[in-house]
Amino acid sequence: MAGLAAVAAMAMIGTPVAAQQQQTEIVFCNKTGSKIFTALANVPQTTKKWTLTAWQTIPAGSCKSVARLNTALFYYYAEKEGRTYHWPGQSGVDKTFCVPSRAITREIVGGTCPAGERSVGFKGTVPNPGKYTINLTS
Repeated sequence: MAGLAAVAAMAMIGTPVAAQQQQTEIVFCNKTGSKIFTALANVPQTTKKWTLTAWQTIPAGSCKSVARLNTALFYYYAEKEGRTYHWPGQSGVDKTFCVPSRAITREIVGGTCPAGERSVGFKGTVPNPGKYTINLTS
């Protein structure tokens, strides 16, 4: 037993701190009959700056892993194709972010939305490490 502990301790010495932290896998499950698009806002360990990742596509009736995060807090927004329905609902909005119409990953900057972008309400979540599933139903 002492030998295994020593090997584990030696393995940890060369491992970066970020890799030692437990990750959370973010999974969206689309329980609707329409395609859904998702957006995430979080602070990656690598940049330490708020980052927006939009748009992941989740086909009707399926689940998809959209991110692995080392952060304790993230925000999400999702909408049905054609923008006929969105999550969170108005009462669940914690913060608003500007989103573009095309897929993008970029740093979030404050202020007014640039031309061609719109402000939408995101829901803040503090998940436990492991797998975190968000079920989207209408």
